[in-house]
Amino acid sequence: MKDLALAVPPLLDDLYEHATTQGHWPGFLEKFAALFRTDTATIRLTDLNEPVVYQSFTTGFRQSINRVYETAAVENDPFREILSTSPVGKAVVSTSIMNDRDFERSEHYQNIFRPNGNFYALGTQFERQGGQAMHIGVHRPKAAGAFELEEQAIVELFSPHLRRACSLARLMRDLNQALCEARHALNQLPFGVWHTDDKLGVQWMNSTAEEALTTHSYGLGLTGNHLNVISGDHLNSLRTMARRIVKNKSRTETLKLDQTGACLVMTRARQTNDGFHIDRSLNPGILCFLLDPERRSGLDRDRLTTLYQLTPAEYRLANVLVCGLDVNEASALLKISPHTGRTQLKSIMNKAGVNHQASLQRKLLLCAGALRHHYE
Repeated sequence: MKDLALAVPPLLDDLYEHATTQGHWPGFLEKFAALFRTDTATIRLTDLNEPVVYQSFTTGFRQSINRVYETAAVENDPFREILSTSPVGKAVVSTSIMNDRDFERSEHYQNIFRPNGNFYALGTQFERQGGQAMHIGVHRPKAAGAFELEEQAIVELFSPHLRRACSLARLMRDLNQALCEARHALNQLPFGVWHTDDKLGVQWMNSTAEEALTTHSYGLGLTGNHLNVISGDHLNSLRTMARRIVKNKSRTETLKLDQTGACLVMTRARQTNDGFHIDRSLNPGILCFLLDPERRSGLDRDRLTTLYQLTPAEYRLANVLVCGLDVNEASALLKISPHTGRTQLKSIMNKAGVNHQASLQRKLLLCAGALRHHYE
């Protein structure tokens, strides 16, 4: 028992270290089985009420036998009912359910255990949720002897850890799914958007930004995964803008990149996290938008006018301003007087609840995913 107990902490470390790694269970099961002097172990996701196996992970288990169990033999499993009715995490040994002679005569032994070279079993359901259960079991030959009380205690010790490991795996799965959906949404935007740290290290970008930074279309590119000026003389301006945002001296900074009106807009990604961190405090990060008047943002008129009650003329101005132009440039493009443009801008800002053009631009950019027209 002492040797068995000493082997538990390293295996728990392994369980948590690889809990979010895809395909980790077979490797864990191999080590778990070794604790109990056997080569065979399984983790199964089953239905609590019906003889259905949704998913299996195995080690040392012949796959042909496993398929027989999943497709037919699970219905005749003499251990299934007792596992489902026992308290969660309570270990059950096969000898407490059926004596050796009766088990040898059972269909389950003849079809599943005997072909795989096993006789005794030890297992528990460590989680039940939504009409489903997660079960772990180990099995060994008759010559190795029945499972003892100390071994049951080890299985029960693992039960809450297995439950937490599954929760971690689910959280990572949900996070990855959310990231995929967010990436897809960002790739639909007609302008480049990316996120950097306070040193301009790029952490993610959408496809439009990736194309622009790879081809250096606007004089911007990546050097060692850091945003850099490949051509032009904007490097100092770039660093100054980032520094002002990180130090909370400005919420939005804009840099004109060329004569066409293309510009880079930087804005604070989030509020600073003041919580305690072992390594270092997280910096707020910077959201960067690469805007080009020749690549219209295509704000959805109906949604924008419904949200802020804009007039058609105000919508046209907002649709140009979001591309990075100032009010005078936008007025010239729309062929209206600067006075008219400023009047419309003031009305738009009042309706949007902002006091500065930079704040309006930031608001439009950050909600562009909801306002953008969806082209076929």
